Amino acid sequence: MSGIYARLNKPAHTDEAAAANRARCKNCGAGLLGRYCVDCSQAANVHVPTTSELFHELLEGVLHTDSRLWRTLSSLWFSPGRLTREFVAGRRAAYLPPFRLYLVVSVLFFLLASWSHVPADISRPEHGAAPSMPTLSQCNSISIEALAHYPGVDARIRHGCREVVRDNGASLARVALGTFSKAMFIFLPLVAVVNMLLYWRPRYRYAEHLLFFVHLHAFYFSMAILALGAIAIAHAWPAAAGAADTLQTLLGWAATCYTVLAVRQVFAKSWTGAVLKTLVLAFIYLLVFALTVAGVYAYALLQL
Repeated sequence: MSGIYARLNKPAHTDEAAAANRARCKNCGAGLLGRYCVDCSQAANVHVPTTSELFHELLEGVLHTDSRLWRTLSSLWFSPGRLTREFVAGRRAAYLPPFRLYLVVSVLFFLLASWSHVPADISRPEHGAAPSMPTLSQCNSISIEALAHYPGVDARIRHGCREVVRDNGASLARVALGTFSKAMFIFLPLVAVVNMLLYWRPRYRYAEHLLFFVHLHAFYFSMAILALGAIAIAHAWPAAAGAADTLQTLLGWAATCYTVLAVRQVFAKSWTGAVLKTLVLAFIYLLVFALTVAGVYAYALLQL
């Protein structure tokens, strides 16, 4: 009885002192009552991990059979349009967020492209005739009438031209490659607007069209990564050049068929409607893409 009486008559300031001395979450500062924070769910035992712990966490996250990464990539590669439909339907927990997926795949592509032979000397292509390169005298005589009132821009163009001549375009290709990754954040919304104009009945929200192209370009970039691998193998092993060319052709056809299947799955069109809409979209897509590439190279020329 004395123990019960003591607990009932324990001063309130004792509980307050215990609460004040309670361990707090290092992430949000909330008091910890167990192994995890009840406010932000971070683990209570937070410490600087060892190298072996980091490696174990990496293997667990990448190789675990239930990993969202592999489930997302499997749906992206083998089920055209499924990721977009699942996201719109609200079934999102099992997959990586669309923009995170796009960023991971696109960053990997541009990183590999910067290491590969893609931004190579543009004056000595491996197939076909070399494009005619300007001479230094031609660069020095460049004068664009429309830029007569902006002599600074004219001078930068002439300087960029001389740099292209100096290193046969290697620096131009390198700057353009870095700029293109940023230009895609303008290109994707523009193409989504164009695609939205193709669908009036039934009408889809702009966000659905944007999500569709985010997932579609994540697939395109993943195919481009395989193409870069084929190019690298062809450079390291010339005997495999024929197989590499065949693989690149197959990847191009795979991207075309994938686009038709994805249009049909996401926008619920018949096969005829899906093919026709894809053809119209492909024409507009290539036009906008060509303008984007021209803008990227023009910007890159001014940065040299």
